[in-house]
Amino acid sequence: MGTMESNSNATLKALQGIKLFAGLGADQLESFARYLEPVKVPQFGNLVRKGQHGDAMYVVVDGELRALTIIEGKESILATMGSGDCFGEISLLDQGPRSADVVANRDSTLLKLSNASFERLVREAPALAMPFVLALSRQAVQRVRQATKRYEDSIQFIRSAKGFS
Repeated sequence: MGTMESNSNATLKALQGIKLFAGLGADQLESFARYLEPVKVPQFGNLVRKGQHGDAMYVVVDGELRALTIIEGKESILATMGSGDCFGEISLLDQGPRSADVVANRDSTLLKLSNASFERLVREAPALAMPFVLALSRQAVQRVRQATKRYEDSIQFIRSAKGFS
C-alpha cells in the first residue's frame, strides 16, 4: 500500500506543476490522477511513430523527449518537451494518425491518458472532464496559432530569399 500511495502522491505533485491542469483544485487533480497511467521510456526509446494510430495524450513528469520528422532523409526536430509539457492531445480527441515521431532524449517518466480512460472520465465525472476539455481546447488552439505563425514566417523567409537570388 505504501508504494501505491507514494505513486499517487508523486502523480498529484506532478500534475500540480502543469499549466494544462492549473484550473483544477487539489481534489479534482486527485480524482483526475486515477485516469492516468505511468509510462517509462528509456533514453532513445520511441514512444510514438509518425502515422501510427493515436489513442492517448502524454504529460512529461521527468526527462526529455523530442518530436521529430524525417525530411529528405534527415531528422528535423519539431519540438523538445520536458517536465510539465503535454503532447498528443489532438490524437486523444480524434484518434487520427500521429503527426511526428516522439523519442526520449534521456530516460523519461510520463503520465498517459488513453482514449479509453478519457471516455471513462467523460462518462463518470463530466464536471471534472469539462474544465480539462476546455484547457485541451485552449492548448490545441495555441498550437494552431503557433503553427500558423511559423508558416507565415517561412513564406516571408522564402519570399525574401528569392529577392536576393
